[in-house]
Amino acid sequence: MSPQRRARSVFLPALEPFPPESWPLVALLPVLDINGALRAALQARRPFRSAPPIAGLFACDPFLRLADMVAALRQAGITAVVNYPTVQLFEGETAAALAAVGYRAEAEFRLLQRLGEAGFATIACAVTRRGADAALAAGHRRILLHPGLLPPPDPQAWWADLAGHVAIEGGEALAWAATASGQVSMPRRRIRL
Repeated sequence: MSPQRRARSVFLPALEPFPPESWPLVALLPVLDINGALRAALQARRPFRSAPPIAGLFACDPFLRLADMVAALRQAGITAVVNYPTVQLFEGETAAALAAVGYRAEAEFRLLQRLGEAGFATIACAVTRRGADAALAAGHRRILLHPGLLPPPDPQAWWADLAGHVAIEGGEALAWAATASGQVSMPRRRIRL
């Protein structure tokens, strides 16, 4: 992978064994230790010398030891983080049950704030306008707009509405560029999984 592409890519080693088209769904299943796999992969490799990727963190992990993760990220040369996978991809009863125990976008954005205070560049992943507003309210300005598990009916209208709203509120909208799963990817700035 070229350094330019790597610098715009989300590093999620827990998903490596799975086919790329299944990554958005597999990342949500409670069978992976997203953060543990990230820490192990970072500790097992040399530090990134240039153009480090963006570390994808499951920000609602109740077992996440932030000090350990910060140390692993720094040692690996990682400078940017994103809250992906995100609980915002859940809907209906599952989303309500998760929110009842504190697993919601606002919790993810609070963890990103703490990482920002530790010196990392933060990118807030948002799936809806409510998520984008919560990220902006928490002080995040770089917002990765994720179209959800199913592409919106009109991807261009979805992007124009949400990215325009983020821009009006003083943020920078980044587009999710999917692998082979067919998710939306139209603007110039892209984040790859």
